[in-house]
Amino acid sequence: MNSKEGYIDLILFSLFIGTVGIFVKLLQNFNVHTIIFFRYFIATLFIFLVAIFGKKWRELLLTSPFKTLLVGLSLGIASLFYFSAILKTSISNAVFLLYTAPIFSVLLAKLFFKEKIQKETIIGIIITLVGIVFILDPRTFSFSSTQTIGNLMGLASGFFYAAQGLLAKDIMKKVSGYYTAFWQSLIITIMFLFFVKIGSVQIAINHWWKFLGLGILGAGIPTILFMRGIQKVPAQQIFIITSLEPLMGTIFALLFLREFPTFMTLIGAFFIFYGVYRITYSKARSPYNEVGT
Repeated sequence: MNSKEGYIDLILFSLFIGTVGIFVKLLQNFNVHTIIFFRYFIATLFIFLVAIFGKKWRELLLTSPFKTLLVGLSLGIASLFYFSAILKTSISNAVFLLYTAPIFSVLLAKLFFKEKIQKETIIGIIITLVGIVFILDPRTFSFSSTQTIGNLMGLASGFFYAAQGLLAKDIMKKVSGYYTAFWQSLIITIMFLFFVKIGSVQIAINHWWKFLGLGILGAGIPTILFMRGIQKVPAQQIFIITSLEPLMGTIFALLFLREFPTFMTLIGAFFIFYGVYRITYSKARSPYNEVGT
C-alpha cells in the first residue's frame, strides 16, 4: 500500500470536487436536469477514454447488472438533490449537509444489514444532528422559504449518497474503481437524457467551457483520483483527508462568488465535522466495518 500516493490522490480529489458548486452556480440559468446530464455525459466519455488509453477497458465489462443499475440510480437521485440544493441555498450549506451521509450510512446498515452500532458512533450521530439543526436554523425554518427547501434537499442528497455507498458495497469487492465510475456516470446520463430539451443543447454550446469544467474537473478526474486513493489509504484516515472537500467548496464560493457562509453554518459545520469524524473513526475500528460512502 503506497499511502503517500494515496494521500496525494485524495487531496487532489478534494480540490477538484470542490469546484462543483462554482460550476453549478455559473450554470444556474439551466434547469438542474440539463446540468446533471452534461456533467455525467462528459464524465462518461472522459472515464471511457482514460480506461481505453490506460489499457483497462476490460475492467468496464458489465457485471451484476441489476446491482450496478441500483447504484447508478441512487447516485443519480443524490446528484439531483445536491445540485438542486446548490441552486436554492448556499454552496457551503449544500456541501456540509451532503457530508452527513455517514449518519445515514450507519442507520441504513443497521436497518438492512443488522450491523452493530458502536457507542462511539451513537455519540457521533448525536453531535452531527446538532450540527444539522444549526444549519437548518430553526429561527428561519419555513417550507415557504427557498433556503429551507434547499437545505432539506441537501440533507436528502446525504441520504441517497449513503444509500449509493451501501448498494455499492458488494460490487466494489469484485470490480475496479473504473468500472464503478464508468457505469454510474453512464446510467445517470441515460436517466436525465429524457429531461434535456433541444433548445437547452443549443444554448449549452455557448457555455461549453462551463460544462466541460463540470464534467472533467468536477466529475471525471476526481472520481478516478478517489477510487485510486481509497485503495491506498487506511480507512480511518480517508475522512480526515476528504474533509477538505466541503472546506474547498466553501473557500471557492468565497473567492469566486463572494458567497460568505453564515455564522450558524460555521457552527453547524464544526459539529458535523466532529460528529462524522467520530462516526468514521469508530466504524474503521469496528469489526463490522463497511465500505465508506
